[in-house]
Amino acid sequence: MRITLNVITHGWDIIMFMGLICFALNADAQSQKDKLFYVLEGHWNGAFIKDNSYQKFDIQFYKTDDLIKSLQIIEEWHPQFGEFELPVEIDSLGQIRFNTGHGKAIMQLDTISLEMTGQIENSLPAMYVHFKKMASPPSPSYEVIPIEVPNGEVILSGHLHKPLFRKTKTAIIIVGGRGCYAGSTKYDLYGKLLREYGVSVLSFNKRGTGKSTGNCNQATIWDLASDVNALRNYLMERDEKFEHIGLLGSSAGGWVIAKASEAGKFDFMISIVGPSTSVRDQQLQSMNYGLKFFKLPENSRKDLLEYTNMMFDAKASDNNFDRFNKLLANSKRDEWFQLLEDTDIPNSIEGIDSLWVRRHDYDPGESLRRFMNPFLAIYGEKDWVVPYKENIIRLNGLFIGDQKAMLNTVVAANAGHGTEVEESYVELKNDKSYWRFFRISPQITIELITFLKKYGFIE
Repeated sequence: MRITLNVITHGWDIIMFMGLICFALNADAQSQKDKLFYVLEGHWNGAFIKDNSYQKFDIQFYKTDDLIKSLQIIEEWHPQFGEFELPVEIDSLGQIRFNTGHGKAIMQLDTISLEMTGQIENSLPAMYVHFKKMASPPSPSYEVIPIEVPNGEVILSGHLHKPLFRKTKTAIIIVGGRGCYAGSTKYDLYGKLLREYGVSVLSFNKRGTGKSTGNCNQATIWDLASDVNALRNYLMERDEKFEHIGLLGSSAGGWVIAKASEAGKFDFMISIVGPSTSVRDQQLQSMNYGLKFFKLPENSRKDLLEYTNMMFDAKASDNNFDRFNKLLANSKRDEWFQLLEDTDIPNSIEGIDSLWVRRHDYDPGESLRRFMNPFLAIYGEKDWVVPYKENIIRLNGLFIGDQKAMLNTVVAANAGHGTEVEESYVELKNDKSYWRFFRISPQITIELITFLKKYGFIE
């Protein structure tokens, strides 16, 4: 018994000793992480580096509920996206790890020189990342005001981005595309860009999304255009006394701004990959271009054409609902299902009458023909959803005579429907080449600012 007790006592001594060692190691590791975070906290400017190219990458490190986080900004991805809040890990070796738009970065911190270097995990050829710590930025030169604007029974929620300096008398309403998703209106990237040029920007959530009331899934283009005009009236009544109010519509938002111009006076319109053709023509064009873009079998064309026409014309009946489902089964077999949106698919017989294309069946031709103010249309060279050739031809036929001077069309090189340009090695003359990072086409912001300056909306 005595031997057993001694063994047991000795065993507990070992366990307690090992526990103290683990506690000390954990405490030491935590102390090391705290020391690193003390240096890490704050603002850093840097870049992704690959071969002979770089892409600017800025980051801020901070803590929330004892968790280290990062606010990452890739300006070349603006104004579509490019700002992310992501967690940060400091491992047992003191390496700093966090995900980025290009993959997971594994970084080593120089606590003396206040620089940080590393690379993207598993990148071949290697993509490096390098940062230098900077002073905190100055106070904002703008304010962002939450707004609520009534339109009948609907309340539209969003934010007004107002410059505090270099103020102009120009305001722009941002009109989004097809989906029923809630945008981050407080951090709208068009707002971030344009307020630096003295432009006030109103970014709002479509009815039935975010804090806006109403039903997005049943909204028509007439509803959405009415909402835009309610926002225009709101801006007209504000104390700033705006002299120029314009619209910027993206994708299907291009139809909405054209429709809104029928009932409200707007001083200019900007359409980013927005169609100038009718909804039906756009659907048929994207069908043809989509088949080629995704290299789908030619025998898919007949079924896809039938499905596209049924979206517009089929009566709500048992037979037609069965036919929709038969064609959908074929679409998965023949791989053209990827050309459809969720709102292209009826979930019931009654759902046939409320398909998106029926609630938004519209031809902007007459509205654009009557629009006598400056108009900018930017298209993507590789956009199969809203192909540039057909849309520019239509615009050139609508803006005629003196109105022709108001039309500005741009084709963004290598850009898709999201105005994105894919990463690639680019060959130049004289045996020169470089790595082109994934980015939003620079032509979007360049042409937007050039247009606003050309017609005197900004200085």
